[in-house]
Amino acid sequence: MVKRGSSSGTRADELYERLRSDIFMGRLEPGRRLKFPDLCAEYGTSVGPVREALTRLTGERLVMLQAHLGYTVTPLSADELTDLTAARVEVEGLAFRRAILFGDERWESDVVAAHHLLAIREREVATTGVRGDPWFVAHEAFHAVLLAGGGNRRLIEISRELRAETELYRRWAAPLMEENQRDPAAEHKALTDAAVARDADLGVELLRDHIAFSTQMLLAGLLPDGVPAEADDRRS
Repeated sequence: MVKRGSSSGTRADELYERLRSDIFMGRLEPGRRLKFPDLCAEYGTSVGPVREALTRLTGERLVMLQAHLGYTVTPLSADELTDLTAARVEVEGLAFRRAILFGDERWESDVVAAHHLLAIREREVATTGVRGDPWFVAHEAFHAVLLAGGGNRRLIEISRELRAETELYRRWAAPLMEENQRDPAAEHKALTDAAVARDADLGVELLRDHIAFSTQMLLAGLLPDGVPAEADDRRS
């Protein structure tokens, strides 16, 4: 058994991070086949670390294993995104409502703190023009905190799983924010204000719109324009 502290484990960890970043940044496009010989040559490694990294990415739904095709980057699908969005607005809306109604002072302060860190990352994006990993990490933490005060562990877990499934879509939607003149900083500030004001109806409405906006941008501006809905052999 390979221990995590071994050199093989370290290589697999490093390769996992590189592949994950390349998927999120679009260097490995949705639907692209991931062949072991090609990956070994491109990333300068052996089959073992590649297999371990792909297994981890499959668990995160960023990569999928298909019969007769092998591993592929998970394709973007309009139908899948629509279904995920419908589920998220209902589940996350309910979880946020419960958090606003039942969250204690600690939850409220956590929301404010998470928003403050996200606002810092927003200023960095405005300066650099790059919405990279630091922003996405802070963004995910902010949304996790919004739902954390409701006290229903299962509801929070389902919300987290649904958000994880849409992470690739969110990454691909990021460049469309500026094109659509979207102001995510203002949206996050409004969500924070609603939480602190304990306005459950407004908070749920804002969160639903926030979730749906990204889907609308992708469906209108990205998915119809050639992002593959199914894996194929054109990149083999």
